[in-house]
Amino acid sequence: MQPQSPNPQQPARPPAHAQPPAGSTAGPHSDVLYEGIARHSASLGGYIRWTFVLIAGTTIGILLQQIEFFASWPLWLIGLLALPGMLLVFLRHTTTRYKITLRRVEYEKGIITKNVESLELWRVLDVRYTQSLVDRMTGNGRITLIATDQSDPELLLYGLPEHRKLFEQLRDAVQAARQTSRPMELVGQEGFAENMGGGAWDG
Repeated sequence: MQPQSPNPQQPARPPAHAQPPAGSTAGPHSDVLYEGIARHSASLGGYIRWTFVLIAGTTIGILLQQIEFFASWPLWLIGLLALPGMLLVFLRHTTTRYKITLRRVEYEKGIITKNVESLELWRVLDVRYTQSLVDRMTGNGRITLIATDQSDPELLLYGLPEHRKLFEQLRDAVQAARQTSRPMELVGQEGFAENMGGGAWDG
């Protein structure tokens, strides 16, 4: 008997791949949870503040023009002084980027000069999630990482997309990172001499 040939009417199925995490720009097998900037509604307070300055400055300029001494002066242009402030808020927001993986949180900020900082998840003691009334109205949430660093113990992640899901992913990633890195941490603190290749010194 000759072996049966495969049915030509049934096309081969492509291999299934896991979907990439929400918000990430990496491939399907990456450990990136999120990479990008926060939502612009996270900077809503800054935009509102400078909008108020714009309205107040324009109003004051128009009122001053009612005085004969200032009648020929274009004082309504005072309100335009708020435009650089709005631009500054926009640039600060768009130049602050986050990269959150299963091992660390990296964030960079700076309009002209860049400052990049990193927090290893095994150093995180607690992950907290809060949402105020304004946050609920704007669809934002606050994720706070409490770390062992005494100089800067808290890292706030505010306004990131799918913040509740990201909080749960970070909470699980912190537990996993602390379990896998704790032996290395103990060796680094208590067994430093052995790692360096030396034993205990005899008196």
